[in-house]
Amino acid sequence: MTRKFIILLALTLGAYMTSTAQDAANSSSLAIKSKPKNMWEIGLNVGHDIVTGDVDWNSGFGVGLHARKALDYVFSVRLDATYEALSGEEEEDIRSEDGNRWGFSNWRPEYQTNIISGDATLVASLNQFKVFKKNKINPYLFAGAGIGNFDVTAINGDQEVDADDESRFDDPWTVSSYLTGGFGLGFKLGKKASLGIEHKIKSVLGRGDDLLDAAELLGSSETSSRDLINYTNIRLSFAIGGDDQAQPLYWASPLDMIADDLAEVKARPIFDNNDTDGDGVVDAFDQENNTDSGCPVDTRGVTLDSDGDGIADCKDKEPFSPPGYKVDNQGVASIPEPDYVNENDVNRIVDAKLKDFRVPTPAIPPMDWFLPMVNFDNNKYAIKNSEYAKLRQVAQVMKQHPGMRVVATGFTDATAGNCYNDVLSYNRAQASIDYLVSKYGIGRDRFVLNYSGENDLLVPTNAKSLVNRRVEFKVASVESEQGRPDCGVGNAGQGGSGYSGNKESGY
Repeated sequence: MTRKFIILLALTLGAYMTSTAQDAANSSSLAIKSKPKNMWEIGLNVGHDIVTGDVDWNSGFGVGLHARKALDYVFSVRLDATYEALSGEEEEDIRSEDGNRWGFSNWRPEYQTNIISGDATLVASLNQFKVFKKNKINPYLFAGAGIGNFDVTAINGDQEVDADDESRFDDPWTVSSYLTGGFGLGFKLGKKASLGIEHKIKSVLGRGDDLLDAAELLGSSETSSRDLINYTNIRLSFAIGGDDQAQPLYWASPLDMIADDLAEVKARPIFDNNDTDGDGVVDAFDQENNTDSGCPVDTRGVTLDSDGDGIADCKDKEPFSPPGYKVDNQGVASIPEPDYVNENDVNRIVDAKLKDFRVPTPAIPPMDWFLPMVNFDNNKYAIKNSEYAKLRQVAQVMKQHPGMRVVATGFTDATAGNCYNDVLSYNRAQASIDYLVSKYGIGRDRFVLNYSGENDLLVPTNAKSLVNRRVEFKVASVESEQGRPDCGVGNAGQGGSGYSGNKESGY
């Protein structure tokens, strides 16, 4: 029995050390992590509370909450918050032969203590020696430290004295740190619930270790008895987390995965490597155990029939017959003579297709050119040197497109009267056409002269504007030429037409 226990202990420690080393190396090669993601535990507790010290204790009570998280399969961290109500009193006034035990006569010690505290403890589970068995009982030890608010009241008959009353005592205190430890036994109730019985001891640090029973508060010197809080409680706990998380590791074992794998291996059937028909596929995977000798088979042990004609390749005289044709009992397909198309057939088909074919006439796209405009000085229609290049561009487009007609429309700014501006805009359009006719030999009949005076200002202003003093060119469509304005103005503006005559111009 001792030898078996030593072997199981060695296996447990070995598995635990291996899981710790794998986690430290953060190995990503394992499909299953030795330390899986596990749940938190939360719970509540209630129990019996007493102070062991100088004064006899009465039964008190405590209630609290906790949260716990596993660090590994043995150790976990627990946070506790607790409220405790404690009390005690001597049954009689105890005296010694040479005086009063407490330093006062006719006084019987009595106290009430209320504590609100919180602590953090390291919990060590002792159930990891149970190998290959599910853990349903979990004995554990714990130790840690915390801080609490201590409200201690000493009672002398009808008179109450509070430890916070600085007018009565020289050394008041309310908040102190403490050490804590204890042991417990947990019982698993289900997948996520557990019940525990625990005894917890708290020892206050500093002078507060002798103040919990209020004996020193009423004037006696510090006694030799340390006041200890003893809390025996029942804990109901629940694991919280997602479905992808394991139960808290202190309810599991690092050997659980090994146990599961061993159980799965033991449940497997014994492998049979017999091959009855000798086709190279063992009977356990062979779907055809009576294959004829010498016939090739696929990975399932089924005789090959490459062309799917129902005759095995080893008996088929034509293993790759073309699909869609009937085959005889030897696997040969019956293929009729092909009916090829000859040259006459091709010509007949082409002629029939081209009989009513007509080449579509492409539509002539409209010519919509962007032609430059020329500008003039104030009250002039003589062409400026800077505008000759623009007129050349108009001439080049018209020469490249002999069928094009162009509308030349003159404009002015709004600095004179309407009649004067109409005549001036007419003169500007006329001067531009005359220059193109005389300089580049373009026929006068390819131009349409229009004028608009000040009716279409590009810059909306009544002041002088070079932009408004212009002649615009565009491709003619249905426009008709306008005659010279007859509004009582003899002439408008200064400058010549620039026309020098050209016998090829037709004008």
